[in-house]
Amino acid sequence: MTDTHGRMTITPAQGQLVIAGSIDEASELDKLLARAERGALVLDLAGVTFINSLGVRDWIRMLAAATQRGIAVELRRVSEPVIHQLNMIVATRARTRSFYAPYACDGCGREESMLIDVDMHGPNLVQLAPPAMTCPECGSSMAFNDFPERYFSFLVPQAS
Repeated sequence: MTDTHGRMTITPAQGQLVIAGSIDEASELDKLLARAERGALVLDLAGVTFINSLGVRDWIRMLAAATQRGIAVELRRVSEPVIHQLNMIVATRARTRSFYAPYACDGCGREESMLIDVDMHGPNLVQLAPPAMTCPECGSSMAFNDFPERYFSFLVPQAS
């Protein structure tokens, strides 16, 4: 059953909540905490296409409330718009398991968000070394298409 909060949808699936659309002032993020199971809230954020400053404010409040209630928040498949916002927050108070990052292929020119597993690549990411990726179109090596010191900064507190 999918719930709609403003321009954001929440769909329960396989022990996690799949969030899609926009996180903004109408999203009511605090209501996500009531859906925590066994002291954990697992969020799949691949479908989040936009988050504004009021959405960030509510995100910070939701994570603070989760901490107060003893709810561990785990983020999976975090979209690029959310990563850009997480990098502006000093402490995310959530464990990121995987996220999308921008890559470009010099061979064919394809640009694509590639999924990175933090458990697998965490030590290298903290050293600002993006994992190697292969272009799904031509098979060439892809290059990370952002500044690693900026893009991976949200990981430093949790991966150390």
